[in-house]
Amino acid sequence: MVAMPFPADRPWNIDDLESMPDDGQRYELLQGELIVSPSPGRSHQRILQHLLIQMEAVAHRTGSGEVVIGPIDVHFSPHDLVQPDILYISDRQADQYKETHFAGAPAFVIEIISPYTSGFYERVRKTALYMSRGVEEYWVIDPEKQCILVFTSASPDTTSEIFTSGMLAANVLAGLTIDIPKLFAAADQPRKTEN
Repeated sequence: MVAMPFPADRPWNIDDLESMPDDGQRYELLQGELIVSPSPGRSHQRILQHLLIQMEAVAHRTGSGEVVIGPIDVHFSPHDLVQPDILYISDRQADQYKETHFAGAPAFVIEIISPYTSGFYERVRKTALYMSRGVEEYWVIDPEKQCILVFTSASPDTTSEIFTSGMLAANVLAGLTIDIPKLFAAADQPRKTEN
């Protein structure tokens, strides 16, 4: 067990995270509150891989930006640091992608809810943060309920559209269309290699 200095008299900040151990946990800050999440499970990683392959293909074909797989620190403020599962950085944001983190709001963020969490942070706290800071499109993927919540900056508040079947087209990454049943089927089976 590692003893860590916990700031008792003030909110956590990004500098405090430097004292955290490299133990496979994900350390994030939401309004100065430390959020610790365990490593993701198999279904989470299979969905992540499925999405990454499709997003990379579209980004490469269109030449419109870069797809980055987490963990990567996204700095919104000294007290707000998150590590999305996938983010898409448009070409106009290239200078915000630093060696160690992304500074500001990525154009498109995807979070996948792990089965051992309630999804509260992804659906509520992170949604409020992303939408208030200028993320243009945010997807919350829930493998257990087999649904995708879509939030966009075009929405007047933080209400979402819920998708459970059919095809889902991204707004920000033009040309990306996800087959929802196929995405959730990917969580149950490994990717097949071609011979």
